Amino acid sequence: MTKLFVLITAVVGFAIAISCSNASTANVANTANVNVTTGKTPVPSATSPVPSNATGQSDDLAKGHDLYVKNCANCHKESGEGGPTVVDGRKMKPDNLTDDRRKKLSDDKYMKTMIEGIEDEGMPSFKDKMSEAEMREVVRYIRVALQKQDTSSSPAVSSSNASAPPSNK
Repeated sequence: MTKLFVLITAVVGFAIAISCSNASTANVANTANVNVTTGKTPVPSATSPVPSNATGQSDDLAKGHDLYVKNCANCHKESGEGGPTVVDGRKMKPDNLTDDRRKKLSDDKYMKTMIEGIEDEGMPSFKDKMSEAEMREVVRYIRVALQKQDTSSSPAVSSSNASAPPSNK
């Protein structure tokens, strides 16, 4: 009987120690951005386009991410892969923004699509929901975060198109 009591006490004590240790380790990793395995603070990779914050999202892409999640992810999914979905009772198949074909589209084409929409396919116009600058943030987020492209060498969307949709080329 005594051996059983000692065994149960040891198992319970071990379980408590493990759970406290995991909570402590998680708190240290979350608050200090420390790698639990190495105990070191991660250094941004030289190949990453921008340093990332504690949530893993780059600081200068955060606005584009928030706008994308709010306006686009419902149809195109947070990953950008699109695919069959039902929105407001309507079956749709939004484009996969990460495929090679969409990677080759110009920023102007993305802007035109967001400004005008594609009514037959269920793509709404965002001209009354987002400013041109916000739409450019979304395009940049798609390019960098979803399509994994380096946009530092590509020209930005021209601000001369602020009042009119880009021409269809």
